[in-house]
Amino acid sequence: MIRSLMLMCLFTATAGALAEPLPLEYFARSGDYLDVSLSPSGKRLAARAQVNDKVVVVIVDRASGDLVGGIRTRDNNAIHSVEWVNDERLVFSYAQERFDLDRPVSTGELYAINFDGTDQERLVGYRASNSTTASRFKSKESDRSSFELVDRLENDDKHILVIEYPWVQIGRDWYDNRESAPTVHRLNVYTGRKKKVEALSFNSAEPHTTKDGSIRFVTYQKADGYWSSAYRASDDAPWQPLDDVFDFSGAQMIVEGINETGTAAFLSGRYGSQEYRNIFRLDFATKTFEPVFTDLDADIYSWLVDPESGEIAAGKSMRNKPRYHYPETASKMTAIHKQLAKAFKGRSMDITSVTQGGNELMLRITSDTNPGEYYIFDTTSKNASFFWAYMSWIDPRLLRPMLVDEVATEDGWTLPVRLTLPDGDGPAPLIVHPHGGPHGYADVWEFNRDVQLLANRGYAVLQVNMRGSGGFGDKFMRAGYREWGGKMIDDIATATRWAMARPEIDASRVCAYGASYGGYAAYMLAVREPELLKCTVGYVGVYDLNLMYSDGDIPKNWGGVGYLERVIGRDEAQLNAFSPVNHAAKIQASTMLIHGDQDIRVPIEHAFAMRKALQAADKPVEWIEIDESAHGTGSL
Repeated sequence: MIRSLMLMCLFTATAGALAEPLPLEYFARSGDYLDVSLSPSGKRLAARAQVNDKVVVVIVDRASGDLVGGIRTRDNNAIHSVEWVNDERLVFSYAQERFDLDRPVSTGELYAINFDGTDQERLVGYRASNSTTASRFKSKESDRSSFELVDRLENDDKHILVIEYPWVQIGRDWYDNRESAPTVHRLNVYTGRKKKVEALSFNSAEPHTTKDGSIRFVTYQKADGYWSSAYRASDDAPWQPLDDVFDFSGAQMIVEGINETGTAAFLSGRYGSQEYRNIFRLDFATKTFEPVFTDLDADIYSWLVDPESGEIAAGKSMRNKPRYHYPETASKMTAIHKQLAKAFKGRSMDITSVTQGGNELMLRITSDTNPGEYYIFDTTSKNASFFWAYMSWIDPRLLRPMLVDEVATEDGWTLPVRLTLPDGDGPAPLIVHPHGGPHGYADVWEFNRDVQLLANRGYAVLQVNMRGSGGFGDKFMRAGYREWGGKMIDDIATATRWAMARPEIDASRVCAYGASYGGYAAYMLAVREPELLKCTVGYVGVYDLNLMYSDGDIPKNWGGVGYLERVIGRDEAQLNAFSPVNHAAKIQASTMLIHGDQDIRVPIEHAFAMRKALQAADKPVEWIEIDESAHGTGSL
């Protein structure tokens, strides 16, 4: 989305007088250290880093601080992920630029390398037999499949468990759409030899393993787009739907993991009257389950597993600013997390990597004005040593804080909103910035480069978690189903009027701008509330809901049609009523359309149709078509 914002800045002047706006490239540049992980012993660390527009891996010796190894990419490849499988060896995957996407995506291949760059091995993937792509790798049998790591097999330094998702051929092209059932293999990380463990009988399946690598649970996606789980008591036992084996009192539960002793599983499911997503502990002996966390006001956003016991040690929710939750039975890691949360109070703290035995932790600290800092915490000395700052060229003191609040609707819902005000005196023009998705996605209290760029140029930015957003309970999310152009837009309008009433906002200068569903919402707001906006900008937006069933990749993916039927429905009259393309004459705001010509999520036909409708209604429209560009980093 930052690319479209840069284009917008070419067409609009800075909103107000600001002292030394930061260069656009500060916000457009990718971060330097993208993620960092400790080796099992903690002697070394691996970091994915951005170097000269390439995503590479660097290996650093902790004692000396020297660079002792790394992984460079070739051509248009980037390092997609990297994982220590023992203290000497790492497994990594590539991501590759695609003509129909604006960011590199995983190629589904797995590679292995020693920390010092020796013994490089292409393990599995579609280019395994291709000696020309990267000749230093040995050739293997090629697989038209995507491979993902399932289990590092803690007590086996030579093997890992991987899952293979076969590709499907449509015309001349191959797609990883998860329509075929996958297979689990035991893979040698030194030779690339793989041994079939078993073929699973579920599409888009994700297996969950015990400490010894046995598969006891599988989570999978059904044709209607919903997720479910299955259980078996042994390797030879038949799979059974989870709720046929355990009594969940009608609640839908999805398996997330198993503890180290294999005596309990952890499930995610709905909790309380608002149906917040919580973690539940299922005891195998008693066949009972209990919520791990209580007193929730939002979904559990993320959780931390104790590395010694495999039990849940802490959770985080994000209704407003980060809030931490702890189980009744505290572990050593729970106590450490409480200490760290106190030490980094006022910021968001995540433990991203733990050494074997839990003696050292990698911490990532963020906030609304802090893109991210990495620290290594010694649990014995209780000292945290600074390692690196993400996007280190930006001084957090020059960024603007994000205010969090809540706005009530007339029909009884409460909308979490975020408002970022620019520096300077006097009322500021307002940009209403709906998020994409829209279901399962939310605007949270965190650094947002798009928001900060706009605030740095003198604009106030309003982010609205309208009904249908994720993170605030399934009841809140379902309230947005089939209300894309109805009550969800009403919510955005309600929050906009709340912001316009504030003294810091110039209510005469309000614009809407969003990507994907956010682009759709920006135009539907201009349709439904023509007096509210001075301008509206859609980036890779949806403008004709009928096209959702015929164009784009969603209906082609497993569960895609079921998802669309659930969230926008099949009622032709409502689809037409909720499509901005049919209401161009109602729009009074100045309009801009930005779209990539290679977008497969929301094809550019949406923008063509909206432009044609605006022109037919004698509405001038600013048009930006981006060559060889797709759906950006937003989601529908």
